[in-house]
Amino acid sequence: MPTLSIHFQAQVPGSVVLAKQGFRLAIELRVPEQLEKLLLSENKPVPAPLTGPGLIDTGATFSMIDEGAVAHLCVSPVGVVTLGTAGGSKQSALYPVRLAITTPPPNQPLLRAEFAGITAGPLKDCGLLCLIGRDILSNATMVYDGGGGHVSLSF
Repeated sequence: MPTLSIHFQAQVPGSVVLAKQGFRLAIELRVPEQLEKLLLSENKPVPAPLTGPGLIDTGATFSMIDEGAVAHLCVSPVGVVTLGTAGGSKQSALYPVRLAITTPPPNQPLLRAEFAGITAGPLKDCGLLCLIGRDILSNATMVYDGGGGHVSLSF
């Protein structure tokens, strides 16, 4: 079972850093494998992978990627889902993507998943590429030691 363990260390206690920024992970997004194969067979360019921070969000039923990533990857919506938000229910399109959670350098994949449909929203202003929701976390074991400033995630 691959495990990622992070101990937050800084000039301030790790517990403060963790409370302030949350549990952030390195994320890589790509077009789905079948789409990549199709583009290559047609001698069309394959969009470059995107990398950036993802945030563990245990309050989110569904994971979400930044809407700019959808534009970059040039993927079309494959469905719609109703999301419950603090502001009420809203409709959100679903997009196919390949997602990897990677370790800090040398960036080895901890988890790779292909999503038939993942939601998209305005995450860039929060400095995020992805929110990791319970749809991914349902396959994980997470230990969150807020007081010690330590988090472990296993798949």
